[in-house]
Amino acid sequence: MTERNEAFFSVDPNLVKSLRELVVEKIREGIVSGYFEEGEHLKEREISSMMGISTTPVKEAFRILENEGMLVTVPRKGTFVSEYASTSIEEILLLRASVESLCARLAALKMTDEELNELEQQMLIIEGLHNKGDSEALIEQNSIFHQQIIDGARNVMMHNILGNLRNIDKAFRKRALKIEVEREVGFQEHYAVFEAIRARDPERAEATMKAHILRTKDNILAAEQHRSEKG
Repeated sequence: MTERNEAFFSVDPNLVKSLRELVVEKIREGIVSGYFEEGEHLKEREISSMMGISTTPVKEAFRILENEGMLVTVPRKGTFVSEYASTSIEEILLLRASVESLCARLAALKMTDEELNELEQQMLIIEGLHNKGDSEALIEQNSIFHQQIIDGARNVMMHNILGNLRNIDKAFRKRALKIEVEREVGFQEHYAVFEAIRARDPERAEATMKAHILRTKDNILAAEQHRSEKG
């Protein structure tokens, strides 16, 4: 088993999130990042002890993540990381690539000049953080960039679909931005998406966004597979 840093489960007492939300986010991130392995037995008491909390929010988090397909509970045996977790993540990202690329196409057609200016300002923020190598801040600002494009598409159905994928996508994005090469390539791809939308080129915007998401998916999953084989 991979050596672990217990600080992964440290809790900031100033967080406003409910304990249940925090536990769900931490375990989900642990599964997506490979901190927890497929088939691994997760124990409520161990996780509650690591986080310094009661078992109640952990039990609630387990139920939520089981509904997402990330965990599976076996009667009289316990709760385990689903063997389908990686497959689920890959399929979720395939769905995201299809839907968000359509959002980029529509954004190129529908975004107002004011919205395009806001998107350009967001790219400048991202560029500054990229140059500093501030991965934590980049996660949030990249999310804002993607959300601006989704909002600019003005399509309620696609907005709702992507909203349902947001949590796993955020965990995956954290995973990607830990890799320096991925940060560099991702930044260039974001800029290419922005340029296509600014040029009001829906075909290029759609193709560029889809290629960006699919490339990230393939590279990160391949890197994790390589790490797992070496470990």
